[in-house]
Amino acid sequence: MKPYKLHIFACHGKNCSGAGSEKLLELLRDRFDSEGISDIKTSKSGCLGVCKETNPKGGLCPTVVIYPEGVWYHKMTEGDIDEIVKQHIKSGKIVERLLHHKM
Repeated sequence: MKPYKLHIFACHGKNCSGAGSEKLLELLRDRFDSEGISDIKTSKSGCLGVCKETNPKGGLCPTVVIYPEGVWYHKMTEGDIDEIVKQHIKSGKIVERLLHHKM
């Protein structure tokens, strides 16, 4: 099995799916492919539960978590993909404005 540097889980619970998490994951995968990034695994997850911690209607959606770092991003949009890839994935710097919490 191929070793991965990071594993990114995109929440596909009801609220996050409704907020576009599937499209975000598709765009992220496309970006990795176009940049030749092959050491990052991406997966859909069930509900990660954080959106309901503060807003039962999914105010933090869509949510993504990056392991093993334990970095949780929330309220992501398609426009955030470039910043996450450039700043977090390539440079190792957390995108503070999207940070929900870090474990």
